[in-house]
Amino acid sequence: MNRAAIACAALLMAACSGPTTPSDASPDRGDTSVRPDAPGSDVRTDVQSPRDVQENDVPNPQDVPNPQDVPDPSDVMDPDATMADVPSDTPMMCAMGQTLCGATCVDTNTSAANCGMCDRSCGAGQTCAGGMCQGMVMCGMGETACGMACANLQTDPMNCGSCGGACMAGDVCTMGRCGPPRMMCPMGQTDCTPMAAMPTCVDTQTSNMNCGACGTACMAGTTCVAGACTCAMGTTLCGRDCVNTQTDGMNCGSCGTVCPMGQVCNMGTCGCPAGQTLCGGVCVNAQTDNANCGTCGTACTGGTTCTAGACACPMGQTSCGTPAMCVSTQTSNTNCGMCGRACAMGQTCTAGACACPMGTTLCGAGAMAACVNTQTSSTNCGACGMVCAMGTSCMAGRCMGTPPANDTRAGATVINLAMPSQTLMADTTSARNNTTACGCTSGNDVFYTFTITQPEVIYADTFGATWDTSLFIQDAAGTNVMAAPGFVTCNDDHAAAGFCTGMIGSNLQSQIAARLNPGMYFLVLSGCGAGPAGIHFQHAPAGNGTTTRIAPDATTRTAMSTTAGTGTASGTCCSTGADNSLFWVTCPNTATALLHANTCNTMSGVTTAAYNVSLSQNTPARGTVVCNDDITGACGNGSSVVATIPATTATTANLNTIVVDGCAASGAATVNFTLAPPCGAGQRCNAACVDTQNDVNNCGACSRRCAVGNRCIAGACVAPPANDLPAMATVINMTNPQTVITGIDTRAATNNTAGPCGCTSGSDVFFNFTIAAGQSEIIYADTLGSSYDTSLFVQTLAGTNVTATNLPANGIACNDDGGLAGCGTGLQSQIMLRLDAGAYRLVLSGCGSGTANLRFQHAPVGSNVTATGLRLLPAGASTPGGTITNPPAGRVNLGCAAAGPEHTFYWHTCAAATAGMFTASTCGRATWDTSIAQYSPGRAAPTSCNDDTGGTCGVRSSMTSAIPAGAGLHMFYMDTFNTATPGAYTVQITRP
Repeated sequence: MNRAAIACAALLMAACSGPTTPSDASPDRGDTSVRPDAPGSDVRTDVQSPRDVQENDVPNPQDVPNPQDVPDPSDVMDPDATMADVPSDTPMMCAMGQTLCGATCVDTNTSAANCGMCDRSCGAGQTCAGGMCQGMVMCGMGETACGMACANLQTDPMNCGSCGGACMAGDVCTMGRCGPPRMMCPMGQTDCTPMAAMPTCVDTQTSNMNCGACGTACMAGTTCVAGACTCAMGTTLCGRDCVNTQTDGMNCGSCGTVCPMGQVCNMGTCGCPAGQTLCGGVCVNAQTDNANCGTCGTACTGGTTCTAGACACPMGQTSCGTPAMCVSTQTSNTNCGMCGRACAMGQTCTAGACACPMGTTLCGAGAMAACVNTQTSSTNCGACGMVCAMGTSCMAGRCMGTPPANDTRAGATVINLAMPSQTLMADTTSARNNTTACGCTSGNDVFYTFTITQPEVIYADTFGATWDTSLFIQDAAGTNVMAAPGFVTCNDDHAAAGFCTGMIGSNLQSQIAARLNPGMYFLVLSGCGAGPAGIHFQHAPAGNGTTTRIAPDATTRTAMSTTAGTGTASGTCCSTGADNSLFWVTCPNTATALLHANTCNTMSGVTTAAYNVSLSQNTPARGTVVCNDDITGACGNGSSVVATIPATTATTANLNTIVVDGCAASGAATVNFTLAPPCGAGQRCNAACVDTQNDVNNCGACSRRCAVGNRCIAGACVAPPANDLPAMATVINMTNPQTVITGIDTRAATNNTAGPCGCTSGSDVFFNFTIAAGQSEIIYADTLGSSYDTSLFVQTLAGTNVTATNLPANGIACNDDGGLAGCGTGLQSQIMLRLDAGAYRLVLSGCGSGTANLRFQHAPVGSNVTATGLRLLPAGASTPGGTITNPPAGRVNLGCAAAGPEHTFYWHTCAAATAGMFTASTCGRATWDTSIAQYSPGRAAPTSCNDDTGGTCGVRSSMTSAIPAGAGLHMFYMDTFNTATPGAYTVQITRP
């Protein structure tokens, strides 16, 4: 049976819901393609037999249903033996040649969507003919080509999971696996996981997690009733919460009705809590509320408080006066002992009785009564009523002298602020007492005034005075100025100020320091007595920001500074930005010290400031300001100052400040500071003494840290030369016969290798050169003119020292002092050696470092390197000779048709050598065609040569060349004409 027939039979079987009757089970007489089946097995066998679904029953044109292979109506509609078929059991009938697919009759022979069987679709571009897909298979998304048809392997029962994987009869294909049909939920329940293998059946009418629909969960406090989330009885749904509108203050009586602050919700109505009363819209306790005592609006005044609904004075106080005020009659100066009893001026009420302070006396009567100091009062001098004459003052109970001009504020002496440090001479002997401040100020006082236009730190002391003084600052109205944190604006005895400790004079002198904003001020000198005194007065700009008190010492300390706003302190080191300040006081008998302050990180050396910071140090007594903008080096635009803090005497102290400023910008910075004695040798930088000439962390100045790898030389950071390491060697261009490099600075170089001779422990630099393949050359180098003790030697690129010169005479492979034979170079060096093809390294080293010169020359060596083929040419006249053979072939061709084999002669000259003429001739000295050349790498035109002299010499050679003055390498080549055959020769030579 083909698959279309199987599908059709399956549809027919599924349409019959009742039990199979004998009539239904009988063989289908009209279905000629079905073999007779056993009774009761007709339908099952007709739907799916092992052979129909398990064998490779691929549809072919012969396996297509014919009109006779259609379910016979009698096969499914015969009356059952037990009961009649109901109309719902009757399947839809299709016309002859068509198959019912779903609810539609289609021709599975031609339908591209149901080709050969229902739901078997052909690929894009294919057609269905004879129940088979024709053409190239192009399946849509989610489908797979199975043979010539497209199938969904997830749902196709004939291709379930893979092509040809047919399911058993009655099974369905779900997610690529065969199995029984998916279970259905009972009536009244909903499947909330329709895509899962097993259904999740819920009653959406009662499920709190799926109320009314799958996934709709009820909020906390609600339950699902009839498919809707419902609050419990007695609560109402307000927004997302079930609330009791009878008690909920945010939903009182109805959703959204909020009770005013302080009220509560009771039975759906807002009101005050029990024991409280609504007064002016606010719930209050009328038993204790001072503004609504007993009843709304009844306020307690005069110091009374509400107790049990009535206003009353606190225990120990009495209500006095109109309006009534609660006072203590034990201490009230206006109600002393009883209401209305006032103490005289200057008296105080103690234990209900009026009394003058100790040291004063009650003088006068009635309203004129007052407590006065009869020792200083000019109207009660020595006794009540004793008035001093005009122009005199009361001193120690006696009328004396004329008061000074600055006895009052109106006559205050103006301080000249153009002087940063000065001593103001004062004498309070004849002055009067006009003001009080702190400590003992019962004596005479005098006044000084000053006006500042920018924030400043003001300092003053009376060290050296012989009597008990006090100092304080008042504003233009005569009001004492309050001190900011870290400052003291009023002081009697200096120890209380905290700037200087220990014994200073009689310890009764005074010391103050204040940060003041622009304005007019008075400096007042007072005390317990009177007499002459010198006021040491100093001032310095404070900047627009904060001023912090510090205590520098020999240990490096730090202070944080964050500037903002518009700066006010100005200086010579880029100081237009916002500014903060630090201050401290050096006390009497302090030795000279050095302050070092910087904004460089103590570990890395980089600046701690996020902006271009500057520092200035000001000690008014010194008279000069020390500042710095950019320290350079690792600290970049950070700053560093070193300033001398002068010594003080037994009666002097000094103000000192550090201003943290900047070039227009502002921000955060860390200031490091150290105060210590000067160094015996070197410069103090932070807590250490260093030599700024060679210290890489303080090169040329404190905090100027050199970059990594640099050295500090003569106070300057010097980078190592580029060829300090072998791997970074300078490459010598061998196309140049001579290379001269002057001013090589090895001071910052390191020592990386050692030579085989002399002193090579100093700095070294490296030069690489390569002799071409097939060549051999003589290398010459010297360091003449260098400023220090040098050495020269040659290594392979692997770092192995070359020790053999490979020259018959006068060669040196490593030289420290003296140079080549006869040169006497002193501490400078000369080398000369022959090297074959390969890569080499020339090392310039020595006993130290400095500025060096290097001269490097090279010249080729000819092919005949035998006992006579490479020789030292002596000075003066000589007639060397020999025999040139061929092979080996020529290796040196400097012109003049000299391509044949050659002999090589060499010599060197010293620094003191003068220029001279060189001559050579082979006339009458050879029987073959010669070519000669003289080569001096240090000459502008290194080569001079001749091939044929002509005349009587014929093809022999003759030449003259100039030998330059000074040190260098020189060569002579006895060569062969291009095609000539060489042989024996002599050559007549003269050389300087």
